[in-house]
Amino acid sequence: MLNGCRRLLYWPFALEGDLLAGADGWLRRQVAQLGSSVEIWTWTTLEGKSPTDLDGFDLLFVGGGNTFRLLHHVQAHGFVAAVRQWVSAGGSYYGGSAGAVLATDSIATAAHADGNDVDLADLAGLGLLPGFSFLPHYTVDHQQRTQSVSRDLGRPIVAVPEAAGLTVVQGVVQTVGPETVWTVTGSTATEHTPGSTLLLNSNF
Repeated sequence: MLNGCRRLLYWPFALEGDLLAGADGWLRRQVAQLGSSVEIWTWTTLEGKSPTDLDGFDLLFVGGGNTFRLLHHVQAHGFVAAVRQWVSAGGSYYGGSAGAVLATDSIATAAHADGNDVDLADLAGLGLLPGFSFLPHYTVDHQQRTQSVSRDLGRPIVAVPEAAGLTVVQGVVQTVGPETVWTVTGSTATEHTPGSTLLLNSNF
């Protein structure tokens, strides 16, 4: 995610308490282990921020935590459309866990793991991956539960294990490994080995 990145902006506010307070230090340690000299900025809240403050950053890294709290915060401060516009203008987005779910049309898949303690009613995400429903932290032990979620939502779910991910470049979605990514429907589970291409707005 750091290729060509000079200035990284980190949004860890899906976290709270000590985890939120320690988020900046955690990311700096991880980046240091990679030998990168990228400039890191961390916003622990969007309070007092303007969408124009995104200008000048190369990468927006949205981390994990409670997906409902994350979306509620982004909505409440008027940054949903702002992030879409920023990415459309050439900014790069990296989502981990809740941050990845946020990038899709809807965060409804988060309901199986996260509590909606903010009583969020509008579950529409950023829409950076149209047609995708995303489930992180997947293992094959979760298959039956994920199939049930797919039936409830009426659409396939892209299920991604810890050691896998997706890259999106100019609308082309590819899987990265070493683990395989899965597409899970109400009755099937299909493997996508590293380097496979997934099509947007498809039934996979």
